Amino acid sequence: MQLDENAWKRWVAWIGKVKSDLQSTVDDRAIFRAFNEEVRQNQDWIHLHHGQRFYSFVVRSYVARVALGVRRHVKNNDNSISLLRVLDQMRRCAPQLTVEHYLRHFPHESDDAPWMRLTFGGSSDNGAVASARKIEVDMQDLERLTEQVESFADRVVAHLDSREFAGDVTFNNLDQAVDALDQVACKYIALLTGKGHSTLEPRPQNDWRRIFTVPLRKPAA
Repeated sequence: MQLDENAWKRWVAWIGKVKSDLQSTVDDRAIFRAFNEEVRQNQDWIHLHHGQRFYSFVVRSYVARVALGVRRHVKNNDNSISLLRVLDQMRRCAPQLTVEHYLRHFPHESDDAPWMRLTFGGSSDNGAVASARKIEVDMQDLERLTEQVESFADRVVAHLDSREFAGDVTFNNLDQAVDALDQVACKYIALLTGKGHSTLEPRPQNDWRRIFTVPLRKPAA
């Protein structure tokens, strides 16, 4: 695979789409956690008002949503845009990605320039050329930490698969997969765009949890 300007622009465009998609998954996780805590604190009240069916619906929807969100980014298909596909193409081009080539995309006069050499170093063994080995390690970590969720999504959520799904998917499995995607995505978003993030979880601008303090159905006038 040839590293040219078209390849670089493609990676930047794809990582932007990856960021947007994963932000939704990470945000959904944060909303569900808050919802689940409200349920935990008010479970007797919810049970009294026959809320178990609605709660089960929310749980099933959340698990399916996050499982598919994870699945999208650990597939490496020709027609898909995924985090794993971006990493795979970068890995194959790593010997061509020198620090000089990399820094040309971050001019000295830009605000990002001073720290981009350090950012590049996170994906290089010697600071001079990108390391296929380091990128491969990130890919292997993603595959290992998302394997259970991906298999569940493949065989249970996305398809009625004739192969039975062995095992269970827990909230911890989902968290582990989302955390892995969040961490690796932030690393390569910084590498390709110069924009640093510690997490893709957004900070709400208002208290969306106020909805739990009022009736869901508007009282009659």
